[in-house]
Amino acid sequence: MDIDQATADSIFEAARTATFRRTNLGLRAQVSHGGYTYYVEAGGRFRASIDGREGYGGTEHVFANATPEQDEALRAAIATQDAK
Repeated sequence: MDIDQATADSIFEAARTATFRRTNLGLRAQVSHGGYTYYVEAGGRFRASIDGREGYGGTEHVFANATPEQDEALRAAIATQDAK
């Protein structure tokens, strides 16, 4: 299921202050929004994306790609996080 653009925008904005952890698939963070925990991935050569959410009903597959601008801002924030 795709999520609406306004929700995706809010999640990518919140992800800029989230803690990303390395996994076998790349960098991943959890972002809380609207009663759900969304999984944001930013690995490899592909743009960052939202790949799933968890809430009261369990885990659901949802997906949204970051815009090029959101991806760039997110990767800049992650680079700053790594520098600490």
